[in-house]
Amino acid sequence: MNKLKTIFLSLIVTLFFACNSSTVNNYDNLKAENDSLRKELEICIKIIDDLKNTPQMRLNNAQKDLLENKYSDAKLKFQELIEKYPETQEAKTAKTKLQYIDNLIRKQKEEEERKKTLGYKVLNDNNKIKVGQVQLSFSTVSISGTWTFDSYDDEYRYRDAERGTKYIVTKISISADIKEPALPPILVYKMKNGELYYIGTMGYEFVRWEDYGSYLGNTADYGNDFAHTKTIRFTTGLQVSTEDLNDNAIFVVVKKINCFNRSYRRADNPPTSYIESNCGAKSKLTLSDFDKEYVVVKVFNRNKL
Repeated sequence: MNKLKTIFLSLIVTLFFACNSSTVNNYDNLKAENDSLRKELEICIKIIDDLKNTPQMRLNNAQKDLLENKYSDAKLKFQELIEKYPETQEAKTAKTKLQYIDNLIRKQKEEEERKKTLGYKVLNDNNKIKVGQVQLSFSTVSISGTWTFDSYDDEYRYRDAERGTKYIVTKISISADIKEPALPPILVYKMKNGELYYIGTMGYEFVRWEDYGSYLGNTADYGNDFAHTKTIRFTTGLQVSTEDLNDNAIFVVVKKINCFNRSYRRADNPPTSYIESNCGAKSKLTLSDFDKEYVVVKVFNRNKL
């Protein structure tokens, strides 16, 4: 009896392993077949993508990268287009674009080397600057003991500089494409030990009013209202110590942000003014700040650069 039990158990164990081995073999075969099908599918998808990605589409994608200044990506796409479709018109265009990119990169490297050699001397004065929808045209940028503004008839208002200081004064015509523009800040920096340090932000005043009544706000002066006129004349001023003016190169710059907002206070004379709001002037500027964010209006004492 025991011998029969032993034989029976042995038979069950043998059948179990036989079945298990068959299952494992089937699984391995199915997995291998699935992997093969997946690879074939990937190849088919790539072929379809290549067929869909026509030379014109490839050219468009590369030119889009070029417009976004993604030069490395654009070069790779132009090169791939030339390799895959060498005889097409798109490939000819791609070759031209590659030459353009190479020349652009070369000029950028040359400009970088020039900046390293000359430093801040590469920055030129600018009397016309556009910030958003606002165009500034500077007629004068000067140093004076007096800042005059708010003229009407034969009258005008003025501020005399305190002892040991002088005013940096500008006169500007500002044009706007919109009726309620904010104005950009005009800032003053001094060069010290090869770096630019913030001195202050210039204040805005109107150059002239139609008459005494409009200066007081009793009558409208449409010549000083962008809602009625495209261009308004302003003057800006900032007191700077004579020591800084004598000992340092002084930079008058515009930051490319419109942050001086029009304000109306009936108790003031004149009631209309432009007030600074969150301009965020940097305490120290580097040469790279002038690539996009800041523009030089005028540099005094260039011989000290």
